[in-house]
Amino acid sequence: MSLKLAVLALLDVEPGSGYALLQRFRNSVGFFWQTTHQQLYKELHGLLENGLVDCLDVAQDGKPDKKVYTLNAAGATELDTLLAGVASPSKIRDPLLLKLFSGRRLPREALLAELATHREQHKRTLATYRLLHEQMQAMPPGKRERYHFPGQTLRLGIMYEETWLKWCEEVAGEI
Repeated sequence: MSLKLAVLALLDVEPGSGYALLQRFRNSVGFFWQTTHQQLYKELHGLLENGLVDCLDVAQDGKPDKKVYTLNAAGATELDTLLAGVASPSKIRDPLLLKLFSGRRLPREALLAELATHREQHKRTLATYRLLHEQMQAMPPGKRERYHFPGQTLRLGIMYEETWLKWCEEVAGEI
């Protein structure tokens, strides 16, 4: 899959400026697909050059004009083509799991400290996901419907974090 697919998918949900898209990216797709500010803007410019999005300059009081991008018919067709491809499953690549695999070579305290650090990060991520879920539930019905499928990815994220935390507690108890 590609950043192109991610940006087209975000614009399919609703139009936005580059800044707004970056914020939405970070609070949705960004949890499972990474990009930088520069990569996102480069992708938007490429989509515009290739006629897959439309761009409207919107005047702002006291600020520079902003560009609001909208998915057009050609972009929707491209999105459908990208979505028709097979999404290959990804493999887990987690340094903590590799370290734990060799855990017999590490002091018990070091492993427990490492697990505690990761546990705190996963707790913070879970709290973020739950907050985003609450915000989605509070959306007006029409907007909430547009976020139904993005909400399913969030649901998996919540389940993943809950499962990870349960696993972490079990492993810590066995070390």
